[in-house]
Amino acid sequence: MDAPLTIPDDMHQARRWSGPFFADPAALPVTFTLGGVHDPAGVGGTPHRGIPQAWHPTITRRRIDATLIETVFEGTDPDTGLALRVELTQYLDFPVVEWLGWFTATGAAPTPILSDIQALDATFLGTTPLLTHCNGDFYSADGYTPEQTALPAGTALAYAPNGGRPSDGAFPYYRLAFDDWGLALAIGWPAQWAVSYQGLARGVAVRAGQQRTHLRLMPGERIRTPRITVLAWAGDDSRAVNLWRRWYLAHILPRPDGRPMQPHLACAATDEGEEFTAATEENQIRYIERFRQRGIHPDVWWIDAGWYPCYGDDGRRHWPITGTWKPDPERFPRGLQPISDVAARDGAGLLVWFEPERVRPGTELDLEHPDFLLDAQGTTNRLLNLGNPAARQWLTDRVSGLIADNGIAIYRQDFNFEPLPHWRENEAEDRQGINENLHVQGYLQYWDDLLARHPGLWIDSCSSGGRRNDLETMRRAVPLHYTDYGYGDHPIKLSFHHTLFQWIPYFKEATLSWDVEGGSRFDHRVDSYSFHCAMAPMLFATLDIRQDDYDFALAATMIDVWRQAAELILCGDYYPHTAFHKRADRWVAWQFDRPEEGRGLVQAIRLPQAPDDTLTIHPAGIGPGATYTFDNPETGETRQIPGRVLIDEGFTFALAPRAGVLWLYWRA
Repeated sequence: MDAPLTIPDDMHQARRWSGPFFADPAALPVTFTLGGVHDPAGVGGTPHRGIPQAWHPTITRRRIDATLIETVFEGTDPDTGLALRVELTQYLDFPVVEWLGWFTATGAAPTPILSDIQALDATFLGTTPLLTHCNGDFYSADGYTPEQTALPAGTALAYAPNGGRPSDGAFPYYRLAFDDWGLALAIGWPAQWAVSYQGLARGVAVRAGQQRTHLRLMPGERIRTPRITVLAWAGDDSRAVNLWRRWYLAHILPRPDGRPMQPHLACAATDEGEEFTAATEENQIRYIERFRQRGIHPDVWWIDAGWYPCYGDDGRRHWPITGTWKPDPERFPRGLQPISDVAARDGAGLLVWFEPERVRPGTELDLEHPDFLLDAQGTTNRLLNLGNPAARQWLTDRVSGLIADNGIAIYRQDFNFEPLPHWRENEAEDRQGINENLHVQGYLQYWDDLLARHPGLWIDSCSSGGRRNDLETMRRAVPLHYTDYGYGDHPIKLSFHHTLFQWIPYFKEATLSWDVEGGSRFDHRVDSYSFHCAMAPMLFATLDIRQDDYDFALAATMIDVWRQAAELILCGDYYPHTAFHKRADRWVAWQFDRPEEGRGLVQAIRLPQAPDDTLTIHPAGIGPGATYTFDNPETGETRQIPGRVLIDEGFTFALAPRAGVLWLYWRA
């Protein structure tokens, strides 16, 4: 993705706010409280900001590459042996600064109590502050709803997720706008974070970190803070959104084998059963061949939950019985490699679902490695403790072997329960927060090790939908299955898209429709409308390949339309032309524009109850002296429209109810 054409004002704002904090180790925006040498309980501990001068701080800078400078601040308390290391990354091509801190016990004895660790504790100056925030995913039509709240002096806001998954009921991405500048702020912590905003007379005080820290470190032990990412901008909200999208595509979106992620078409099929508990080697190969015969060639062949041994007491297979990670020998006697080989002949990579952190009674991990597991009251779910190095290494070796032996190209990891009780119920009073912190470190190390062992691998982050999609996770993964709610409820899922396009550009959408006569929760019928409502960087074509009465030719046509549009949807600047809503009696319209290339697309969807026959938008980025060609790839219709006409009169869509249209355009 090309950098913005010019960003001097944005870079100025980034330097202006960050300069005072990172010029002096004692001014760093990391704060904590440390109990005294003679105060092991931590009562009356001393608050600290950054690295005190008495800790003899050092500063080391290095150029990582053409776009990144890393500055490391380090110091050690001579009395307790507690060391603090803060790693700062400054981007030279975008107005972005990010950092995280590491605390290490370097002495021979445990440290005093370390508490109230804040990865971000800073005041940002400006007038009339306005906070844009969102409620994340929680299996509800109300999810992914953005809100704006003014922060006059004396106003306080606080947010935290539910149960230890970072985007469950809260969203770790914020925009804080002032009159003439603003900040996009992300909290990179795949567990239980907390953030507060306090309106002041001349700005806003922000504090963010792991929600609970009150612990002593054992000799040699190390914990980390969340990674804080801050992007500065000067301009309007669309400037903020598109600077973030461009930065995300350039620096965050994973690059398997070093290549930028591309749009993908995914397909799947199985017989009746819970999820993929009825999948077999024979039927998976047969269905791949049937898709090929129908002229549909997926990039990804998807095998979800249930491919492993998962028999319940009733003698039936149930996918939530997780903890034995090997292909079910009854259904896959040769493993999954034969399926992977057949899929690869048509250019498809094999995606396979895992849920390694949940261990159920009677499974391999439960029986053979109970020392790897944490329990909590009121649940039979046991948590694989990735903070235990032996447990993490066992999992890494097992899953890495499965990837290699079965031709797995995409590792899909789910997480279907709240881990917070498992962490907190197994901690002493003077170790609160340690299990969560070590688990986060182990989780990220596990993924890093898989990616290092398998350079072409990419990871799909799932957690009961989209409940673990913080930025630290997104550096390693894409959130294909961003929610478990509303697969075929078009007004709801289009509203979800509105939020995701602003923050996490790569996700999957499915061509399901629940509003057709006789439609079911998993209706697989083909129509143009369902494809228009599923235009995302990954398209999941939910076609029941077992049936013969589908219009597979229409499906192939719409897949071709999607392929022409998908790269623009992923890489273009995003401009919504209708307000956020979740109503069936309105239109949805948006635009994706590549100004450096003079091309883009506009799309409109008339939802079933929308009364107006037409909608007029005024596309962004139009040059008044240019002429634009608009092409409808579904019908072949072409229009030539002068830029001045587009600016003055706009572009008008005319659609029947429950219909969509997409126009590709380019500048002559």
